[in-house]
Amino acid sequence: MATSIAARLTRQRVLNADRNDVLGLVLSAALPLAVFVIANGIAEMNGALPLFFSPFGLPGWVGGALHIGSLPLFGIARWMVAREGRQGRVAGWWLVALMAGTIAFPFVVTPLDSLMLSIVAMLLLLVGLGAAARTGEVSPRAAWIMLPGLAWMGFSAFIGLSFVASWSPPFGIANGSQSS
Repeated sequence: MATSIAARLTRQRVLNADRNDVLGLVLSAALPLAVFVIANGIAEMNGALPLFFSPFGLPGWVGGALHIGSLPLFGIARWMVAREGRQGRVAGWWLVALMAGTIAFPFVVTPLDSLMLSIVAMLLLLVGLGAAARTGEVSPRAAWIMLPGLAWMGFSAFIGLSFVASWSPPFGIANGSQSS
């Protein structure tokens, strides 16, 4: 009995993503990717495919790689702040919300029109900026680690919103009159 309890406690400690060592860092970076792979598998079994932003004629996998590549950065930032007391735990939960939104985003926006897609992208960007602000209060270095993922998220939200704005009134009227 004591052996099974010791083995269970050892297993729990090994899989703890908040460890203060390299394994905790690796687990924190890999866990969001693993959740994305599971979400992708579930979505694919249900016939849903993710939608990724890929500008300038780049192949779709480039946009997917950049989107998914932000997940380990957010996980590492969460690992850096999670051990820093109450304020760090609050920032960590903001980062968990950002990771959950980033994982769900390509599946949620697939059936949406371009306006709703842009609104959801901007909302996710706002969550990311809120997470970055709270993370930066605890660890400025963790906020810098988040920056590439937030930059891609912001770029895609800005481009999407500008496309929607260029085809919406009052500009949509001028564009629509050219087609008749």
